[in-house]
Amino acid sequence: MTPQKIDLKTASDTELLPLHEFWLAIRAELLPDDPPIPWSERSKGWREPPPALERRVYIIKNNQEVIGLADADWRSDDLENPESGWLDLYVAPSHYQQGLGTKLLRTMLEDIYAHGRRKLFAVTTNIHAGGQPFAEKIGAKFGQEEHANQLLFSEMNHEYIKRSLENAPTDKYELVWYENTYTDDETELQKICDAFAIMNTAPRGDLEFNDWVMTPKKLREEAEENQKQDRQWWLCLAKNLETGVYDGFTETGWHPNRPKIAVQYGTGVDPKARGHGLGAWLKAAMIQKMLLERPSVDRIRTGNADSNAPMLKINHTLGFKPFIARAEWQIDVAKTLEILRARV
Repeated sequence: MTPQKIDLKTASDTELLPLHEFWLAIRAELLPDDPPIPWSERSKGWREPPPALERRVYIIKNNQEVIGLADADWRSDDLENPESGWLDLYVAPSHYQQGLGTKLLRTMLEDIYAHGRRKLFAVTTNIHAGGQPFAEKIGAKFGQEEHANQLLFSEMNHEYIKRSLENAPTDKYELVWYENTYTDDETELQKICDAFAIMNTAPRGDLEFNDWVMTPKKLREEAEENQKQDRQWWLCLAKNLETGVYDGFTETGWHPNRPKIAVQYGTGVDPKARGHGLGAWLKAAMIQKMLLERPSVDRIRTGNADSNAPMLKINHTLGFKPFIARAEWQIDVAKTLEILRARV
């Protein structure tokens, strides 16, 4: 069985539907209670990707059934980490221990190394027990442990939300909201970008990458892409009344095809502004707005490094509980290629 390269933008429905079915099976393993991604949504995302997204996809098929996948992507406008990318690698459980993952990974790495990729980041979970041993076998470097955490609204701590809203530092801050689109004011957009940069203070463990930089251009493109793909979002910022700077933010999104599920994209408070209850206020305000204006939503999911004690304290008090255990890994492409070539 030989890996085959597939171009998601130009492949026919006949070529892509087996891959869609494979992704549905993967998702059903990870999220068995979630509704499946419909073909219309998936195919639109594949055929109309963001302009700056570079992607390589290899599959292995058994007759017409996809039984293995390697999927790597990166942004051509990522000036901070121009040699890095992100990798997904899956093999159907019925074909474990047949060397398919090794074949797919080597084929992928040979390709992307020739196109300047020197470092990849990947995630393993407790759902797929073979992920961690495979990562260790290919020489991947362990980065950090994290969890997907989930808040069921039926189990949320209403008293904590009420208290966080009542104790909000409204004498020093006001909340500013954006929904699905941004202003055209360049100065305001830059202030939002500076707020997003707070995420560079989040724990990285032993992962090696340069600070991520958002720009007004990227903000606008991201909003346009979300609109094109029917994704909806809210952004809440804490504006310092004295300086006019955004000292904190939280962002949540969802898709109409999954009306019960919201995803917390990020929450951050500037280190200089911590200790005033901003994080709890931001998250409580977002949940309150969700309850009032999105009554279909019954849960929020977010990802947290296990070492991020301040944010975990807020989340756990709100009622978030561990949902999926994950580990982040870093792959030195040249080193792993050397290991894989030696096996042949």
